[in-house]
Amino acid sequence: MSTVTARTGPDDAELVQAFAGGSEQAFKELVCRHQAPLYRFVWRQVRNQTEAADLCQDIFVKLFLKAGGFRGESSFRTWLYQIAINQCRNHFRSRGRERLEDVEIETLPLADCPANDAAEAAQEARRVRTAVEALPPKQRNTLELRFYRDCTFAEIAEIMSCPVGTAKANYHHAITSLRKRMRGLEP
Repeated sequence: MSTVTARTGPDDAELVQAFAGGSEQAFKELVCRHQAPLYRFVWRQVRNQTEAADLCQDIFVKLFLKAGGFRGESSFRTWLYQIAINQCRNHFRSRGRERLEDVEIETLPLADCPANDAAEAAQEARRVRTAVEALPPKQRNTLELRFYRDCTFAEIAEIMSCPVGTAKANYHHAITSLRKRMRGLEP
């Protein structure tokens, strides 16, 4: 049985093409569609509202300038997040920082972590945040893209400029390491 979805308007690729053809309204629509999730993604990287807002503005400016270069070989979302990761890397390089991102872990589902009351849940959230922060940057990025952006491994590989197998391995190592840390088996 086939399910038909009602189409409410042009998809992202069509909007990029329309913008490249001169439609400013198409660009405004792209910004409206992606502004909130992009901001959340960038905020998780920098953990600062002002920096996140500035970076998002820079990302959309870069998108505005490069829209004609979008070839449609990947999804628009993949292309946008690749630009975002590169902007965040450049941001940290320019400030001499090593940390590329933090994952907001309050919603990270870990079945092995019982939390019966609010205080215990907050303590457990801090433990998970500490464990996530200890992950290597590529593993944290992969975890972020997989959990919070619901990206496929193919999209993650494209965003992070690595093979699909590497994206899967980064994710697997991140989850394995988190479980070990949460069970007290790793420092």
